[in-house]
Amino acid sequence: MRCTLCNEHIEENDFQFGDAVEVEGEYWHAECYAEYFDEALEAA
Repeated sequence: MRCTLCNEHIEENDFQFGDAVEVEGEYWHAECYAEYFDEALEAA
C-alpha cells in the first residue's frame, strides 16, 4: 500500500508502531497526515 500524500510505500509494521494509519480507506504516514491536515493523530 502507498501513502495518499507522498505515494511512498507503507510497510505493514508501520501500522503496529503508529507510523502509519488508515483513515476512511486511505493510507497515510503519520507525518504526512499531520502535514496535510495540520493536526496530529490521536492515539486510540
